[in-house]
Amino acid sequence: MKFVFRVSSNQRLIFVEEAVQQMLAFRQHSWWQAEAGGALLGRHLIDTDDIVVDEVTTPQKSDRRSRFSFFRSKKHGVIAQGRWSEEASTLAYLGLWHTHPERDPTPSGVDRQDWKQALSKDTFYGDMLFFPIVGIERIRVWAMTTNGAFFELKEEEKNG
Repeated sequence: MKFVFRVSSNQRLIFVEEAVQQMLAFRQHSWWQAEAGGALLGRHLIDTDDIVVDEVTTPQKSDRRSRFSFFRSKKHGVIAQGRWSEEASTLAYLGLWHTHPERDPTPSGVDRQDWKQALSKDTFYGDMLFFPIVGIERIRVWAMTTNGAFFELKEEEKNG
């Protein structure tokens, strides 16, 4: 199953099945499961404005995880840089994902601060980053632009 979200009238954010499955594997179904997260890696398509998330980094031993928080270690950046080099500079950093122990997740103030920091400190192509939150029953995605705009992407369709 792939997930497709509408960024604008002429742009979509497409998650391939493997990336979706990597994130869903860390859903917090039980009270003892800690938040998880990582970075989004993928491509800006040349013939369209679409963006494809091909893979995600998954939790690392150096991350700090608890039921209601996730602090990403620098290891995710090292992995992203390595994948970029392995893929001849074609696999781009697209944003950050994490889980919430909610059926229908919403970003916290801490999340929004983390996202602003990513926009100001991380190196990426384009003028926005994407921030999926994986809930127990639903994945929701937000975007934040370099000029401070913040909005939720509408899920367009699900394909089996």
